[in-house]
Amino acid sequence: MDLDFHYGTMYVLSRWAGFGSQSAQLIATSSQLVDDNYDTNAFSDKAEEEDIARGVNVRYSCQNIWANVSGYGNEEIWIPFHFLPGLEGESEAERLVCKKHSVLAEELKRRMNGITLDNPNYVFRLGIAGHVLADTWAHQEFAGINDAINQVQELLFSRQGSMLKKMIGEVFDSSLAAKVMDLVMPLGHAAAVHCPDIPYLWWRTSRRFFNGRKNWDEFLEAASELCEVLQKVSGVEVTGLSREQRIKLMTCFKTIQSRDIGDRYAAWVDRIRHNYFEFGDFDDGDKHAAYSSGTIFADPDWRRQFYEEINDHYFWVKGKLIDNGIDRLDKKGFKGY
Repeated sequence: MDLDFHYGTMYVLSRWAGFGSQSAQLIATSSQLVDDNYDTNAFSDKAEEEDIARGVNVRYSCQNIWANVSGYGNEEIWIPFHFLPGLEGESEAERLVCKKHSVLAEELKRRMNGITLDNPNYVFRLGIAGHVLADTWAHQEFAGINDAINQVQELLFSRQGSMLKKMIGEVFDSSLAAKVMDLVMPLGHAAAVHCPDIPYLWWRTSRRFFNGRKNWDEFLEAASELCEVLQKVSGVEVTGLSREQRIKLMTCFKTIQSRDIGDRYAAWVDRIRHNYFEFGDFDDGDKHAAYSSGTIFADPDWRRQFYEEINDHYFWVKGKLIDNGIDRLDKKGFKGY
């Protein structure tokens, strides 16, 4: 999933679940920040050393291009934060495949349900865990490792009613790159290019989703379950999404069509600011809603709290994997520690 879901949809769900605009801003920003929390200078430890001096234990939850290609730290990033293992199957690779509604995904949801508002880090924990849980729908059937289990074997076919022809062209033009990734570096859903993360896409491959996958249905299901978790934590009645709310989300997922992630994000923010989602307590925070990593990183306390929760989530996943006989994380020397 991209900025339009991890920030836009998470902001809307948080407001619908009874959180005020400031809390919604921090939950949604934490959710997207999982994707933007990467090492901007892989050749220097100065920034990390400065953080340590300030009592901040940095751990990266995403990779820059160089790190992805080099493979350094890939598993420590992709397994816990983007491809939560389903723990199903015979081989270790099979058990590392991400699946929605898996045993570990359900455990993560229960963990989120246990968050209380007296936890000073609750907005950061909700945002980070919400990102990981949402990705179990987008990234289902792929694993956060470089392994043949991620191969798609055949060119992607994509269609979606009124989908722009240029979107179809983009997917097909990516076929050569996809084939190369399929054979050389089948990491996560690289061989499926960006198809799993685009809300309005209907696509399929020969190895998985043979009958096609309508992303808008998957995204709406993810939003529905996240809404219930957010309602549980906020303390309001857990009703899930109303019929009207489901229609509004589905309309956004299917009709906001652009290859450009920024364009899709801008459309969500514009609708938030003009109260398209009909927040009962619409306020100035909603009128000025916007994503910026600086919302958290520019505040020393919030930066520290965000990293406390990034580390907490990492070690929670690591412990669960060890309990299931998988010891792939915590590789010595990874810079994210």
